[in-house]
Amino acid sequence: MKVLLAGANSYIGRMLIPFLLEKGYEIVCLVSDKKRFQEHNAFANGVTLISGDLLREQSIETLPADIEVAYYLVHSMAQSQDLAALEALSAYNFVHALDRTDCRQTILLSGLSHGNGRSKRMESRKHVEDILKEGKSALTILRATIIIGSGSVSFEIIRDLTEKFPVITISGWINSPCQPIAISDVLTYLESVVLNEKTFNRSFDIGGPDILTFKEMILEYARIRQLKRRVITIPFLPSGILSYWLSRTSSFGYAATHNLASRLKGGTIMHEHAIQEIVPNRCLTYKESLLLAINHTPVKSNE
Repeated sequence: MKVLLAGANSYIGRMLIPFLLEKGYEIVCLVSDKKRFQEHNAFANGVTLISGDLLREQSIETLPADIEVAYYLVHSMAQSQDLAALEALSAYNFVHALDRTDCRQTILLSGLSHGNGRSKRMESRKHVEDILKEGKSALTILRATIIIGSGSVSFEIIRDLTEKFPVITISGWINSPCQPIAISDVLTYLESVVLNEKTFNRSFDIGGPDILTFKEMILEYARIRQLKRRVITIPFLPSGILSYWLSRTSSFGYAATHNLASRLKGGTIMHEHAIQEIVPNRCLTYKESLLLAINHTPVKSNE
């Protein structure tokens, strides 16, 4: 089966490619710079590369007509007033190019958020979903929140904070409930919905079995690493100030840390479990996913 992958340099993209290759998929990656992709990916020789910048429609090479499934994993970390417009343009150009092929299904990994105070970033992602729905192919949306895997933004921020600081001071969103999921389970869901007509034109929440606060996630990491840590919550600490501080003390920039804080405000837990009826899967617990992530070499995004 031939699948198209947009967002191949993202963390999820770089994890998904070898996962799909092992299962026998033929992969076509849409990348803005073929040389850069080849230099940073050991599996580059196993995929077909198509050049194209989704913000410039005229730069996108013609996609193979026989593509059956497309993954849209493009997700900007930029902090810009034009973020929503840029993400919308990217999605529109993707749909326009994909509609020239025989693609039957588009799979989107989006964010899980059911709070009333949805952030501008989450509103932008919702707009992307609406644009992808206008394409000829059926759309399947998987919504996740905290993804735990070596190299994922969420895990690396947890690791940086817990390893570096005996006392961690953080704002009120640290007590918001969330439902972390292991990267291995995300990959399982992404592959298992391929051409499954029960998933066509539907969205699904995906998450692990544990509902935890970010504070509990930090303390569980500390227990596994046998570290004595204390977490102090300052309820009215602005998220922007906290994100700046996190960016100065972790291996990720302001955009990544601010995005994490924005997603966790108000809680991010599953409100429906329909995916289990279609893809029965025993997801790893948070502790199990932590142990795997701690013992594996990071696979970080190039974007």
